[in-house]
Amino acid sequence: MKKQVLFMSAAFVCAMAAFTSCSKIDNPSGDSGTGTGSDEVPGQTIRVLTFEDADWKAGTNYLGQQYWSTLIDYPQYGGKMLAPTEATTPAYNWSDDGNTFLAHIIIGGLFDDNQYYYGGHAVSNYSELDLSKGTYENQLAIPVATGHNGSKNFCVHFGSSTMMGIAPYLYFSDDVARVIDHMYVIPTTYTLNSIINGDGYAKSLVSQKGSLWITATGYDADGNETGSVQFDLCKDGVYVSDWTKFNLSALGKVVMVVFDMDGTDKGDWGLNTPAYFAYDDVAVQF
Repeated sequence: MKKQVLFMSAAFVCAMAAFTSCSKIDNPSGDSGTGTGSDEVPGQTIRVLTFEDADWKAGTNYLGQQYWSTLIDYPQYGGKMLAPTEATTPAYNWSDDGNTFLAHIIIGGLFDDNQYYYGGHAVSNYSELDLSKGTYENQLAIPVATGHNGSKNFCVHFGSSTMMGIAPYLYFSDDVARVIDHMYVIPTTYTLNSIINGDGYAKSLVSQKGSLWITATGYDADGNETGSVQFDLCKDGVYVSDWTKFNLSALGKVVMVVFDMDGTDKGDWGLNTPAYFAYDDVAVQF
């Protein structure tokens, strides 16, 4: 793990420079997100990270517990897992060992205190369909009733290099480079409320005909960039409001993928629109 974390820290420097020049690919899959899509890849077997307890194969997690649901914090904002108050508290992390081997850990921050509000990926099962309740206090909620394809659990990204200088990442815990074929993404309730209605900090992207996008950048074992792809959560005021397929296969074989968020509504502190999206059913080629 120490080797992996050191590599991640070095890769951030490369990643931040890369984001300024990456090409834009608008919703590259063209998938509507209403079905499971095709997971068939010639010559490959697909394994899927579902975040469902029934698919847990990783033994015990960093809390000494089993199953994905034990990694869901309560309350959504200020919970002890994502906002630790003790310096000795282990950093929030998870790993899909025994299946896709995808993993994530929250590290760093201004005071090296491993807080989610610097950026991270948190397992969730929260749903909030009432956009008026789309605030930071419901930061882990999605605006639909379930995860992708009717599932219970999913994961919530928070982070933008334009705000805290940190863009969260996924990596393979066994250090084997693989193709991440795709994932399904959706704005969180907090993000969608801001996109449509704006809030105290952000303008309505709908009324301003603004945009908000995710950029995924892949890295190989030597820290070299393999490519980058973009997914538009909102483009020119037209937004995504349901689970939609994000094709990542163009990144090629990677040991790490860094996810950043950016948009047209910015201020002195960077991106004004909440830098959250949820993802589910991450398909990996084996």
